[in-house]
Amino acid sequence: MLLFIGGILSDKFTGKTVLIWGLSIFSLATGATGIATGFVTMLVYRIVTGLGEGLFWPAASQEITLVSTDEQRTTVMSIYWAGYPIGGFFGTWLGAMVGAHYGWRPVFLVAFLLGVIVAVLYGVLVRNKRGDAASVKVQLREKVALREIFRQPVVVVLGIFYLLLMSGWWIVLLWAPTFMETQKHMSLTTGGTIASLMGLSGALGGVLIGRYCDRGTIARRKVVLVWITILTAVMMALMVVGIPTWLLVVVVLLLGFFGYPITPVVLAITSQAVAKRVAGSAIGFVMNVGMLAGAITPAIAGFLQENLPISTVWVLAALLQLISCLALCFTGKLQQASHEPQTFG
Repeated sequence: MLLFIGGILSDKFTGKTVLIWGLSIFSLATGATGIATGFVTMLVYRIVTGLGEGLFWPAASQEITLVSTDEQRTTVMSIYWAGYPIGGFFGTWLGAMVGAHYGWRPVFLVAFLLGVIVAVLYGVLVRNKRGDAASVKVQLREKVALREIFRQPVVVVLGIFYLLLMSGWWIVLLWAPTFMETQKHMSLTTGGTIASLMGLSGALGGVLIGRYCDRGTIARRKVVLVWITILTAVMMALMVVGIPTWLLVVVVLLLGFFGYPITPVVLAITSQAVAKRVAGSAIGFVMNVGMLAGAITPAIAGFLQENLPISTVWVLAALLQLISCLALCFTGKLQQASHEPQTFG
């Protein structure tokens, strides 16, 4: 629920303010995890970490909405989201290096320092242009009409689409190393390494696909969203087939290339379908509905894996991808909302 609240706060107090606060809370709680004295304190710190994360995700996406034009929105959104898989890849490596020499606690302290540095740099380096102070004050006095985000059916439809989509993706993200080990008879290390390639190819795919989307209208973004979702489902299904390792690596790379850009395209469409003054709330809503999959899917996937072959569970994930496309049939004719001028820099 905090993703939605983070979006609402971003519309009320500006994305920059909420982003800095969210990142600060996230970083402090992450650092505190490294000095936790027991299960209860660690649980509390991890919950607070999630609260901070819920604040800065929609705030960052709303900041992109303010500083980018409609012709560059998806590209900029993709560049931002590319940091997620790339950071995860190098963060895992850095954590392993630090943890191997100094133990697990310093890993969280390093993450705390990195987060604080980013928050400070963002606060110092990112400033509104002269004359924007008055507009910000007006924004703080205005009441955000949340009903505006539901006037366009596309917001609700994208939320449902993202929920179904992420339900399939969570199976892949959680069980990819295990799938490689049991289905492809690889070591856990080899399987995990191959699965991690999705993030790197996804970063490249996000930029290229985002640039293609930005050369057309919002309707083009919808068409691209449908096709990359279908291609993602095909790649998932191909992983179950008995193919040589080199071809499996190619399939995994293509899965990341087409799969990771889905999120920035969804958020770009969402931000264009509503007025900018409620873009943060709309983005937060779609992300919040989609991320419910993270709370539901692990338990369901675990139950299915205990009662079905993992290859069957994998095919079910691919089917969920295809089913999610059906939701996009109910967006109607997409039209870009009229946006008031913004001069944030």
